[in-house]
Amino acid sequence: MAVNCFMDFQIMTKSFTSEFPHVERYVWTMVNQPNFKKVLGEIKQAESVPAVAKKPSQPTKPKAKEEPKKEAKKEAPKPQVEALAEEEEAPKPKAKNPLDLLPPSKMVLDEWKRLYSNTKTNFREVAIKGFWDMYDPEGYSLWFCDYKYNEENTVSFVTMNKVGGFLQRMDLARKYAFGKMLVIGSEPPFKVKGLWLFRGPEIPQFVLDECYDMELYEWTKVDISDEAQKERVSQMIEDFEPFEGEALLDAKCFK
Repeated sequence: MAVNCFMDFQIMTKSFTSEFPHVERYVWTMVNQPNFKKVLGEIKQAESVPAVAKKPSQPTKPKAKEEPKKEAKKEAPKPQVEALAEEEEAPKPKAKNPLDLLPPSKMVLDEWKRLYSNTKTNFREVAIKGFWDMYDPEGYSLWFCDYKYNEENTVSFVTMNKVGGFLQRMDLARKYAFGKMLVIGSEPPFKVKGLWLFRGPEIPQFVLDECYDMELYEWTKVDISDEAQKERVSQMIEDFEPFEGEALLDAKCFK
């Protein structure tokens, strides 16, 4: 609208437009915006009404018949203001996650998740064996986590909801992680412990930055050369019970 008004203002004098103060204020406010000035340049109002030149009359001549010329249809150019608006609204390309730039790994996370989900019997012989056959310590890392404030876990359903909320907030890492969270104990206070598989040699920085629950846990990198730690990983994946001598109240999987 401002552009249309401005085109009229170019041929209207101040003495005329001053009778419409609200329109006048709107037009000058808009055309002095940086984006308008970038396209339209410096704006000046007409100082006087331009004279309308009269066409000299010419005798009418009979038109010779001509074959109609066929012209290729050209797409009408977009107005400059519209083109500028499209340029400003064009979405910027999304930055790639650094984990997507890591060298390819022999472990395909979706294949492991599929094996875990589809194994219903002989879990230790099929799923756990399959996990260690797939595991690539160069492309992935394993981490134990222990909740720092277990003494607060005095109500079972509150503790389980706390773990469920953590897994929901970890959804941003679903493409790059697999996790098991265990709530341990037959009576309060309940212990919360977990096992996580992450793409890359460290816990991804974007997970540490975005998921505030991460700082509520102590994180320890698994040393798979230690058979005891390796067995603990296997037990956590298969929900082994009793786990470290205690009953499992709940076990949740992030996949």
